[in-house]
Amino acid sequence: MKDSMKVAITGGTGFLGKHVIDSLKTEGYVPVILTRSQQQNEFIDCELRYTDYSNEALVEDLIDIDAVIHLAAKRGSQGLISDFHENEVMTQNLYTTCLNLGISNIIFASSISVYSDKSTIPWTERNIPSPNLMYGISKLANEHIGNIYSTKGLFVKNIRLAHLYGFNEKNNYMINLFFRQAFNKEKLVLNTNSTAKREFLYVKDAAKAIICALRREKVAGTFNVGSGNALTNFEVAQNINEVFLNNNNLLIKHPEMEDKTQPSYFDSTYAKNKLYFSCDYTFVSALSDIYNLMRGLDHVPIRY
Repeated sequence: MKDSMKVAITGGTGFLGKHVIDSLKTEGYVPVILTRSQQQNEFIDCELRYTDYSNEALVEDLIDIDAVIHLAAKRGSQGLISDFHENEVMTQNLYTTCLNLGISNIIFASSISVYSDKSTIPWTERNIPSPNLMYGISKLANEHIGNIYSTKGLFVKNIRLAHLYGFNEKNNYMINLFFRQAFNKEKLVLNTNSTAKREFLYVKDAAKAIICALRREKVAGTFNVGSGNALTNFEVAQNINEVFLNNNNLLIKHPEMEDKTQPSYFDSTYAKNKLYFSCDYTFVSALSDIYNLMRGLDHVPIRY
């Protein structure tokens, strides 16, 4: 790595982006956040460049950049593909500008949601993607855009991340709600006995994987990145309660009902061999890290 290598991060103010920026600084890179938001953020300690992601703006935004980490994505609804088209236009504009400026090292944050066929689990990169949500279709479209540009001279690494979790993510998804409920010694509630296993990835390990990909400047392709450990919702809740000292505080409302959760986990061997990635955290050690961080908060609300 050359001295003071500048790395632009789209979506750098988001949940994953903050951890990526911390990892970049630790590794000696100089992070530069590209953002559409004009809102000031006092907690961000690196350069911000405001952009509309047009080709004209990106030429100025990226003129002194050495590599790009592309995390930005509009979530939208799950029903309308039109909600996600902005992501695809932004991705093409970004890659076109990188090509014109000679920035070839690019990492794109994709998702396990590009898969859905449970008959082929554990999924590998050789499985044909079959997303069943519009979000997954958009992620897959962006992967294909990257693959096209990799034939033109870029080295785009599509990193398919397992289900992310971490400290202080402000939404009411099951795992984040369970963190806050267990911390407040409330009962965790599951609708049914769970049988389907899903693969979760600690956000700090996701950031590590992106750094591993960044180091592989002349590598292109698609890589599954997970923890290698898939859990049922019951196992998730049970582990959270044990680490958060909320034992014997779990209710299954309808134990006789069938679990409708779809399994989702994959094989990350290719990322291990090609990107030299391995996780630093087990699920339990990640929970311990989150619990200790939560203890430093003045207030932990149940819901956001």
